[in-house]
Amino acid sequence: MEIELPKQDRIAEVEILGHEGNQYVFKIDNKIFEIDLIEVSKGIYSLLNEGKSFNVEAIPANSHTKYTVNTFFQSFDLEIIDAQTKYLRSRNQGKAADTGNLIRVPMPGKVVDVFVGEGDTVKAGQTLVIVSAMKMESEYKSGRDGQIKKVMVKPGETVDNDQVMIELE
Repeated sequence: MEIELPKQDRIAEVEILGHEGNQYVFKIDNKIFEIDLIEVSKGIYSLLNEGKSFNVEAIPANSHTKYTVNTFFQSFDLEIIDAQTKYLRSRNQGKAADTGNLIRVPMPGKVVDVFVGEGDTVKAGQTLVIVSAMKMESEYKSGRDGQIKKVMVKPGETVDNDQVMIELE
């Protein structure tokens, strides 16, 4: 599993190479770390690396991907950028939010639920469809107020890259 951790002014590439029990092997910025990691209480972790012990507190911020991390000597904010977020950022780089007539899915997945039908009136920000991709569910919302012209997907269907799911009038 690869994730990026923006820490201060840089992004660290992190890959979990494997784990057995409390023993983890990480590759961080091309360096291998063998770490004994245990959660001693909710959000507080004890790490042992090369005979050195570290205590770390991870406090969730507004979302499940943002944390404030405290150690004995420093505190910093970090965000875990999973593969789906990374993909969406690369596709949307330099683009404003989609307020057009078409609601598209940016990556292959499976439609979990559709909340609207043809002729329904929707508001900007209203969830229209939920799609599961890469073991994560994403909500696709209307970028503007409008009326549903066409619904092109059903729950349980598979969708492809850039497939149109909903068309607004």
